Amino acid sequence: MERALIVAQVFLVAVMAANAAEMLGSRDAAGFGAAYGGVRAILALQYARVMPCPEAGRFVRQRIVGLFVAALFWAGSALLPAPQRYAGWGVALLIDFGNSWPASRSTSASPPGATHFPERFGLLTIILLGEFVVSVMRGIESQMDWSFLAASAAVLSLALGFAIWSCYSDGAIGWGKRHIRSHKDVVRLRIWIALHFALFLGISILGVGARRAIALPSGGHFGPEDQWLICSATVGIILVMMGIAATSERHDHWKGRWMWLSQGSIALFALALAPLSSQIIATALLLLLFLCFIAQSAVLLANQRQ
Repeated sequence: MERALIVAQVFLVAVMAANAAEMLGSRDAAGFGAAYGGVRAILALQYARVMPCPEAGRFVRQRIVGLFVAALFWAGSALLPAPQRYAGWGVALLIDFGNSWPASRSTSASPPGATHFPERFGLLTIILLGEFVVSVMRGIESQMDWSFLAASAAVLSLALGFAIWSCYSDGAIGWGKRHIRSHKDVVRLRIWIALHFALFLGISILGVGARRAIALPSGGHFGPEDQWLICSATVGIILVMMGIAATSERHDHWKGRWMWLSQGSIALFALALAPLSSQIIATALLLLLFLCFIAQSAVLLANQRQ
């Protein structure tokens, strides 16, 4: 039964992917929302399979009701014209958000598995970094004149992606187990989850920036707006890594205060590069950003408890 439900979810996700190419006001976008509603309804059926468990009965019932109501809004919005459809989607998102954010008492009473969220979000991080590499490959394909600086930009772009992954997995221990024993652990888990959305946004922006750097003429510069965006994304990722590390049990939060200040200094250095678009060529900027992540990884590794 469980495998049949998973197959149905995979099919609906494929429908979502097939309908993700057009604008929000199109029929394809309506199909995307309806298919997502189907995914939420199947998830409600999966929850229904564990309703007999006495420890999680009330929590599961609340989750099932919320999922079905949200699924109705997602599917029903597909029948509405574009302006009203957005309102339906907004209501469905609010229901999904509220339903996925139970009271801390419920989370403490029925905690998720210690490896459940790290596995899911770690996989999403790998997927985003994979898209980062794909963006780099597209930049390589668009480069016609392979000079030393152009080749260096390609190599540094790949190195930048791997440096981010090393900082996440080895330095911040983003994949580490998340045990829920108290209200404080619940708060840490929620902060850790929220930080990942900012991380995904930053990785996506940097991937586009790396692609543009490779496609630039040899020795080319980013425009002022592009450089501000790329450096701001780098600062955001550095701060997110600090937050993820702060939620980890393996990091010393108080004895290593100077190390947290060191990371703040790295972020300020990356931000100081933003107004220097006319003085720093794109390849040199990639090198400096790569060194920022290497430095942060070293600081975070030194701050871990043995």
